[in-house]
Amino acid sequence: MTHRDYPVWLEDSYAVDSEGVRSYARATRSPHVPYAMSRVVPADSPVPSLIVAQPVFRTAVSMMSEEIEDFTVSRLLHVAQTVRQVAPLRIGDVCSIGARITDRLTKAGIDLFEVDCVVTVGDDVRIETSSTVAYAADAEIPVEVAAEGVVMHGSVL
Repeated sequence: MTHRDYPVWLEDSYAVDSEGVRSYARATRSPHVPYAMSRVVPADSPVPSLIVAQPVFRTAVSMMSEEIEDFTVSRLLHVAQTVRQVAPLRIGDVCSIGARITDRLTKAGIDLFEVDCVVTVGDDVRIETSSTVAYAADAEIPVEVAAEGVVMHGSVL
């Protein structure tokens, strides 16, 4: 897996810092990240792999916006996502993000995109993700189009 495998490559685009981990832990109520008693999370604390969800999804949305004429974020529905942690992230890591659209299918006026992303630190792959995102060009996406695990509708993290 190289930079050439991904049409979008954002070099050194996301830094993992203790305040970001602390904020993420508070927002998700993660019991694994110590944040209540300290202003700084210890460097050896576990960093949840989904901490990269925001930059990964923004990258995917950016790619989709280039594929769709008159793109509007409110017509998006994040249907499903898989995340594979190859190696853990650590506080202080500076990550690069690669993204590619691997599939696009249109059904009943709704485009279904499959977007794969990779998060690396240096040359080492740390996290791989695959997202299914629906886009309704002519109307809002009916909720029944999505599976039970709807993650996000009409917004970019």
